[in-house]
Amino acid sequence: MRPLQNNKNSTKNVLSYINPNWYLLFGIITLFLAHLSFSVDLIGWISVVPFLLYLHTTKGWKSRFLFSIALIVAWSAIVFKIITPPLPYVFIFLYSIPIGLVHLPAYLLWDRYKNHKWGLFLFPSLMVVLEWIQYTFTPLASWGVAAYTQLHSLEIMQTVAIFGMAGLSFLIYWFNTSIAELILTRKLRLVSLHIPVAVFLVLLIFGALRTELSKSTGKETITIAAVGTDSSIGGLPLPSRESNEQVIKSIFSRTKKAAKLGAKVIVWNEAAFFLETEYELAWVDSIKLLSKENGISIVASYVVPLSDSPFKFENKYLFINSNGQIDHEYNKHEPVPGEPAIKGKETLKTISIDGTKIGGAICYDYDFPYLAKGYGKLNADIVTVPSSDWRGIDPLHTRMAAFRATEQGHSVFRSTRFGLSAAITPYGEMIYQQSSFDTNNKIMIAQLPVKGIKTIYSVIGDVFVYCCIGFIGVFFIESIQFRNSSNYL
Repeated sequence: MRPLQNNKNSTKNVLSYINPNWYLLFGIITLFLAHLSFSVDLIGWISVVPFLLYLHTTKGWKSRFLFSIALIVAWSAIVFKIITPPLPYVFIFLYSIPIGLVHLPAYLLWDRYKNHKWGLFLFPSLMVVLEWIQYTFTPLASWGVAAYTQLHSLEIMQTVAIFGMAGLSFLIYWFNTSIAELILTRKLRLVSLHIPVAVFLVLLIFGALRTELSKSTGKETITIAAVGTDSSIGGLPLPSRESNEQVIKSIFSRTKKAAKLGAKVIVWNEAAFFLETEYELAWVDSIKLLSKENGISIVASYVVPLSDSPFKFENKYLFINSNGQIDHEYNKHEPVPGEPAIKGKETLKTISIDGTKIGGAICYDYDFPYLAKGYGKLNADIVTVPSSDWRGIDPLHTRMAAFRATEQGHSVFRSTRFGLSAAITPYGEMIYQQSSFDTNNKIMIAQLPVKGIKTIYSVIGDVFVYCCIGFIGVFFIESIQFRNSSNYL
C-alpha cells in the first residue's frame, strides 16, 4: 500500500504567503472560543484547524516546541475564563498544562502519519482515546472534552445517547481534519466531506426527532425540590457556631415550605452547612425528625470538619427516607484537585420512592462518566446531585451534567450553591432552573419523569472508544510493516 502524496503546488498556492505563526495565533483564538464559558458551538467544528495547518507547514523540533507552548497557552486562556473568586489564578495551570499535554501526542502523531491513506481518521481516534483516558483515569475529569463544545445544541447532544461523548468528539475532530485536508490539498474526498456531512445531518435529524418525540406523550412525574443555603463556607476559618445554626434553621424552614408545596424529595446544596463531629448525631436526629414529620425524603448534604492542620473534612450527604430513617450515606467520590475532602468509596445505591429509583452524587462526581454509568447499571430513574459552584463555571457546570443525563437516560436534579440549580430530563433538557445569584426564596420546585429510559450507550458502554483503540493499533502495525517492507526493497 502506498501513502497518499501531498499536492505540493496546491498547498503552496494556499499557504505559502502566510506566516505560520499566524496559525498558532488563530488556533489559540478558535480553541478559546470553542470551549468552556462564553463559547460558540459552531467554532468547535473548526477549532483545531489552524493548529493542524501550522504543523503541516513547519518542520523541526523548535516549531514543535513552539506549538506545545501555544497549545498550553490556548488552554490557559480557556481555563482563565472560569477563574473567579474564590479560586486562585494558579488553578489555571493545574488544568491547562495537563490538558494540553494530554492532547499533544495526538497532534504530533497526526503530523507524522497524516499522509497515510487512513491518516484522516488517526487524529480523531487518538483524541477520543486520550480524552477517555483523561476522564476515566485522571482527576481532570471530562473538562476540555470536544463534545462539550456543543453544550447549547440539544439536538446534536443526543448523539451521546448512542456512543457517549466519544462519538460526538470523534465527529467534531473528523470535521476539523477534513477541513484541514481540504485547505491543504484542494481535493474533495468521500471520507473527508460527503460522509461526515451526511453523518452530521443524520445525527441532527435523529436528535431533533428524539427530543420532539419525547414530548409527544404525557408522563407520570414526581415532585422534587432544591433547597438552597445561606452558607458561604469554603474553608478555614469556619463560620461561628451561632451563624451556622442560623443557616441550618433557615434550611429547615425552607424544607418545610417545599414539603407544603408538594415535594416528595428535597435536595440540599453541597456543603449546605458544617457539623462538628460532637454535634453531628444530634443534628442528624433533627433532620430525621424533619423528614418523618413532613413525610418527605431529604438528600441532606453537609460537611464535617475532621482536622485543622492539615485541613480535612467529609463532604457527604445522607439520604433520609420519609420514615425518618437513613437509607444510605455517600461521601464525595471525586474531590476536586486540591479539595481537602476524604475520598468516598461507598458502593453506589438507589432508593425506591413510590417505584422511582433515585440515586445521588456530589457536584464534581458527575463530571466523570463512569459514575453515571454506575447508576445506569442500577437502572436509576433520577440522580440527585448536591453541588457547589462559583461564578466562573455558572451555568457551564450544570450544562455539563446534562450530558450524563442524556448518556444514561436518567433525569439529573442538580441543587447548586453559587450557581444554577436545574431539573434535567433524560434527554438533557433543563426544564426547570433557578440561579442562586438571583433574588429568590432559594426553593425550586420541579416535576421530573418517574421513569428513566434505556439508551444505546447505557447498554454498549465505551465500545466506540475500544473501536478507536483497535483502529490505532491496526494503523500503526500496518504503518510499521509498510516502512519495513519499503526499507527492504
